[in-house]
Amino acid sequence: MSEIGKPLIPRRSALRALGGLAVGGLTAGALSACDSAGSAGGPTGTISVGLLIPQTDELKAIGSDIYDGFKLYTDLNQPFGTYDISIVQAEERDKPAETKAAVESLIKKGVSAIAGVAQPETLLAIRDTVENAHIPLISAHQNPNALQSVLWIWSSSYVGKEPGVALGRYLQAIGASVAIVGSAELTSTDAVAGFHEGYAKAIEKSRVFKTSTQSVTSIVSAIEGIDPDAVFCALTGPTAFSFIKALRAAGVDAELYAPGDLTEGTALDGAISSLGEKTATGIYTAMNYSADLSNATNQLFASRFRSTVRRTPSSYAVAGWDAAQALDKAIRACGEAQPSRDLINAKLGGLGQITSPRGTIAFNQTRTPLQKWYLRRVMKDGPKLANVTVRSLATLG
Repeated sequence: MSEIGKPLIPRRSALRALGGLAVGGLTAGALSACDSAGSAGGPTGTISVGLLIPQTDELKAIGSDIYDGFKLYTDLNQPFGTYDISIVQAEERDKPAETKAAVESLIKKGVSAIAGVAQPETLLAIRDTVENAHIPLISAHQNPNALQSVLWIWSSSYVGKEPGVALGRYLQAIGASVAIVGSAELTSTDAVAGFHEGYAKAIEKSRVFKTSTQSVTSIVSAIEGIDPDAVFCALTGPTAFSFIKALRAAGVDAELYAPGDLTEGTALDGAISSLGEKTATGIYTAMNYSADLSNATNQLFASRFRSTVRRTPSSYAVAGWDAAQALDKAIRACGEAQPSRDLINAKLGGLGQITSPRGTIAFNQTRTPLQKWYLRRVMKDGPKLANVTVRSLATLG
């Protein structure tokens, strides 16, 4: 039993269920209307859901994808049972105190749940506010490794260490020698910790580098001397691009592996613009979603997203979609009872398997998804470069 008295799906049972992901999924009709069970009779009204996302600066694109995925689901699937859904937006800020105030404002406005959040640092900053208010929050980007023992914070995305775990296991399994490059950023330290865990054998300190303490030039020079088979690059944005350009300019031809954020969504455009197509081609990333996944649910979702939003869906959009889907299912599961914050939170714990564009997922004891991870490679998909799925890596959660 969970701490709130609702059984979560047992890890062993969930792993068996996810051993072979269903090729099927939502039908065309199901994308436009969910199971209507619980929609006949009973109480009616409007439930407000807070959507906390960044709306400016470099994280705006992630926030936009989360919003578009969440909104697309609500547009296609209202009502949630017998309740119409009203989205109340709030801006996630860089300063924790400002975001905490935004969360407090949403709570005072009477929202029944909150979704969104693009920065793992934000979750740490608002943890006590959310837990003390007893309001369910579903994050739609990575949860930090340090976020433990929470009762009210869920994730429709992943835990920060998981891309590192997935790639570490893979590179160790194929016998690749490695070098690691990270930074002092939380997303980087979490990914590097995961890589060490996944690689499962000691990596010499001389093969581990940080841009916060060493220059890119010195790091590249050291890697040139090591001559590894692969470099795990736990960097994003301009810092990552500067390192990759310097690495290739030095003639280092080691394969480059990274968490999916390096080339996800609009970040791929940034990589191509900064590196050029030739250098960007061949970058490998680990992610829990790729737009080219061949399951029927994703084919329908991706087609609907492209036709509605006019761009290719990202993992952030899928996390927004699944955050809305989880709330929909939890509210429907309340049946005749008033869907209070406490009851919605309890019902989230009993959802079992959820059919997602990424494959079948399920909330684990940690309130994060048990899901498959995929290895992708930047390469031509038609006339343009894209993240193309190479293979499955692992089931984590």
